[in-house]
Amino acid sequence: MPAPARRLLPAQVHLPSGGVARLSDAAARVRASSVFGAPAGRGGERASIGRCALDVQVLAGPSVLADARGAPLDPLGLPLTDAHVLRALLASAGVVPEEPGAYTCENCSAPFEVAPSGLLEIGPFTDGELHDPELDCPFDFGVSHPIPALRVGRAVCRAVRLVERTVEEAMPLLRLPDDGVLRVTPSLVVAMGIAALGRERRAPLIAEALARAPDEAWAAIVDLYHEARYPARLLAVYRCQGCGARNDLDVPLERELARAPLRAAGADGADADELGEPRSTRAGTRARASASSAFPDLDGFEARVRAAAGRIYEARGVRNIDLFIDAGVPACDDGGEPLLGCYTPGTPADALGIAHPPEIRIFYRTFRSEAREDPGFDIDAEIEETIDHEVTHHLHHLAGSDPLDDEEHEQIAREELRRVGHAEAVRRARRGALSDVAGFVRATWPAWLIAAVGTALAWCAGGR
Repeated sequence: MPAPARRLLPAQVHLPSGGVARLSDAAARVRASSVFGAPAGRGGERASIGRCALDVQVLAGPSVLADARGAPLDPLGLPLTDAHVLRALLASAGVVPEEPGAYTCENCSAPFEVAPSGLLEIGPFTDGELHDPELDCPFDFGVSHPIPALRVGRAVCRAVRLVERTVEEAMPLLRLPDDGVLRVTPSLVVAMGIAALGRERRAPLIAEALARAPDEAWAAIVDLYHEARYPARLLAVYRCQGCGARNDLDVPLERELARAPLRAAGADGADADELGEPRSTRAGTRARASASSAFPDLDGFEARVRAAAGRIYEARGVRNIDLFIDAGVPACDDGGEPLLGCYTPGTPADALGIAHPPEIRIFYRTFRSEAREDPGFDIDAEIEETIDHEVTHHLHHLAGSDPLDDEEHEQIAREELRRVGHAEAVRRARRGALSDVAGFVRATWPAWLIAAVGTALAWCAGGR
């Protein structure tokens, strides 16, 4: 089922390469209805083209894409980064179909479904605000990038170097069927832009190595490929309806490579990989290694937190602050990031004479998640830093002003501004102000009408 059109295709867009392209919403929709509306041919020919290639067909339609001067622009000559931005805009505007994806909240594990492209912030692309040093930093094609070890012939490789690719050069990859089967061939290696695997530059040997690469090595190469071909701005932010957590989702949803494990052509699950161990054995080894360095259980974590709190409370000269280790769903800050800890000021006695002391709450699950994602995560150092941070909030609260809290909210606002774009933020502020005025008028128009009638009657009576 095609996604509903949430917005018109922008008439002009700034591309990561620095160029400007013009788009025709009307022409794109006509072309998309032809490309996606036509039934698949014998043997499912349309499915075998691949979703990325279908999007390119839409962009190649008559009058769909032009350069800044209005001359026709061939999408096959575009860098892949530019093409994927245009693909994202097609999906964002509902020009091409995007089925909602099924996801799970990273914080509370609640399931949700959403079509990510509809949530894409397009302002920086339409307003030419692609100058953020992090979000718009180009991929470094001039260096080799580290990856987990894999064997290339008789050598062990720990790095890969990519080169830029145009849409036409990458077409053998973009046309692959979306059936979960990836056949690694020399032409695919060239299409991916893998110039070297370690010191090896021969595509046939690189293809053989990739076909038998360990799962973690393949996943790392795919991550690098996505970093090189998909700008960092191509993500959607979904805020969980239950816990408020921010979930970052890929845009476009359908991409040409998956991080799923590979197997050599014709091999079964028991075949040995290139480092000499069966895949099933290596997977078990990784699981056992993970278990041996497992995050502490709740009791062990609480003991470490309370020990750290005792030292910090004494050093900072504070007391009577309740300390609670929360094993439930972590709270999130205003930006949707799960918190390591939080501070709640105390409250005076209520009508029943019950007062609530100030509290520092430490979230067990956030610490555990951070430790899983970052092998270098120092649990004890982070515990101490978090408690000390919350004690600082307490001392600022006692002083009557909390500049640390102001700074945190300003940082969240800055991050949102980077993602949304300055011009779009101004437009939203204006719309919000107009909406407030319109709402005020709608709510108070009877009073204004009565006042106007009263004024008119008074004026008439005075004129007699």
